[in-house]
Amino acid sequence: MPKIRKMNTARRKKARKQAQEALKQKTSMLLDMPEECCVCNDAFDKKSRDMVQTWHVVVFESKKIVRLSCPACWEKIETEVGETNAT
Repeated sequence: MPKIRKMNTARRKKARKQAQEALKQKTSMLLDMPEECCVCNDAFDKKSRDMVQTWHVVVFESKKIVRLSCPACWEKIETEVGETNAT
């Protein structure tokens, strides 16, 4: 009969490895983030605190796509999606 401590250690090690791999994948996706709005092509400054806090990043993990939207375009997108869902 195997020791419980060894089983738990192996399980924790496997979970930690999976979490590190997921973090690495998500980090690489954000590093490949576009530098302009996907709708209006307005430039995005990563060093501007205001832009970082107001712009929207949408990540499609299944397609491995990162979209960046300025506040004005994000508002348009939300209204379009809201109208489509309402009908």
